[in-house]
Formats: sequence, structure tokens, C-alpha cells
Amino acid sequence: MEKELVSKVWQLSGLIGSVIPGILIWNEGQVAFITQEGIQFNLPLAEIKDVKYPFLRMGLGFDAVVNGKKYKFSFSKPNPSAPELDDTTGDQLLRLVNVGRFWDSIGTFKNLKADKATTKNWKTILNG
Repeated sequence: MEKELVSKVWQLSGLIGSVIPGILIWNEGQVAFITQEGIQFNLPLAEIKDVKYPFLRMGLGFDAVVNGKKYKFSFSKPNPSAPELDDTTGDQLLRLVNVGRFWDSIGTFKNLKADKATTKNWKTILNG
């Protein structure tokens, strides 16, 4: 496994709630979630609790509790109208943390295999 992993991700708010695009980063034992609003969390891996891989997400994301707040993540764009991070925004967000590379472009139906591979990489990290 690599020493860092940077992935485009969408935070979900229920079945029909809002969707927030962001970046999920694992680097040097820390996990960070960054959106256009800034850093949502940046903490040691051990502080991410109750990690689950819901069946309805079909291997494309996970749920977790961070600092008492439940997060639902999808590595595949949840619907065609979901907001997207463009490359410029992503570059700006990555300046907030110490990582050396940009995320792989994911999030379309044709990239389902890549999206599942991303989930598998995160599952390896989150399950220790």
C-alpha cells in the first residue's frame, strides 16, 4: 500500500439530501476530509470510528463516525447533477495539507471499476 492516498469523494446526506464534493486524504497516519468550505477534519486514523460499508452503496463508499459526527462517503458520483470539484479547486484544496499528488479522476459510470478499487484501497487503510 502506498504511503498516501488522495481520492475525490462525495459526502452524502441521506437518500435524497445534499451532496458535498471533497477530497479524502490518507497521509502519514492521518486522514483528512477537505471541501470547498475548508478542512472538515484532519486527525489520526485511530480516531475514525464505526466504519461500515453499506450494502446499498454497492462497494462504492463507506460510513464512519468522526468526532461524534456521522459521515457518509461515496467514491462514485452519486447522481448526474451532483456538484463536482474541478481541477483548479482541487489544486487549491490540496495546498491545505502536505501531500504530493493530485487525485485520480473518478466519478462517472464508466469508471465503476476504478471507483470500487478506490473503496477497496480505503477499506484496507480504515480496517488497519
